[in-house]
Amino acid sequence: MNYLKLAKITEQNIYDVMALKLKSDQNLFVRDPLFSLAESYYYRNDDTVLLFALEEQGKVVGFLSLITEIEKQTVYIWRIMIGGQYQSKGYGRKALRVIEEYIHTLEGYEKIVSDYAVGNLAMKHLLETEGYVETGKQDDWNEVVMTKKLVR
Repeated sequence: MNYLKLAKITEQNIYDVMALKLKSDQNLFVRDPLFSLAESYYYRNDDTVLLFALEEQGKVVGFLSLITEIEKQTVYIWRIMIGGQYQSKGYGRKALRVIEEYIHTLEGYEKIVSDYAVGNLAMKHLLETEGYVETGKQDDWNEVVMTKKLVR
């Protein structure tokens, strides 16, 4: 059963989000949560950017930022990160499923778009096994774009 939840980032959990660390070999693939939080501060008044802590039973295991674009009926997974100590325990898969459940509560969205850095085979595998298909490349960032159509 999926107990992972998307939690607002609050005074109670922000320090746990900031304490999340990547494994040392992942720095080429994923931005640090501190960087992501600082970057997202710029968009704090933009209701299309959504930030969440990924929590299970009150424990922060990851960080997530989404961008919604209703004109394209699309939600983009801008950043998703599972703390190094929580990896290989199914949290990435649970997170993708919780994101999809959340998007189903929103009106007008038909697809989810994510990407992964070339060489991040774990993320590629995760997205493929969750039904995402390759739909393009972002050469400037050395990323592969993956898309999943939502079933409503």
